[in-house]
Amino acid sequence: MAEEYKNIEISDGVIKEIAIRSIGEFLGDVGSRVMKKIRKSLDVTRNPDDSLVIEFKIDVPYGEPIPEYVSKLTEKVKHDIEMMTSMRVESINVTVENVFEKEEEIEEPEEGEENQE
Repeated sequence: MAEEYKNIEISDGVIKEIAIRSIGEFLGDVGSRVMKKIRKSLDVTRNPDDSLVIEFKIDVPYGEPIPEYVSKLTEKVKHDIEMMTSMRVESINVTVENVFEKEEEIEEPEEGEENQE
């Protein structure tokens, strides 16, 4: 009977949420618009051996060495998913869509929110 309790299934939605939160921690204080864009682009694929392939698109701050930046990000995402799920991440594929000035990542205030001090 104890064998019945050893089967744990983790949905793709949970894996996706772990990846999103991991990316958010790496990027730091970015706006909800940035995270929404990443969430929309993120895809989880399960291979027949139950390993995972994670794909997403990001923008990188101007001046950051892109290979190093993406490598650090993918290592964090891989570590977090594997630690929390005990599933193997086979690969993480990242598409760098744009570079931006660090000030650009801060969301502009909505109309009517300006200078409300």
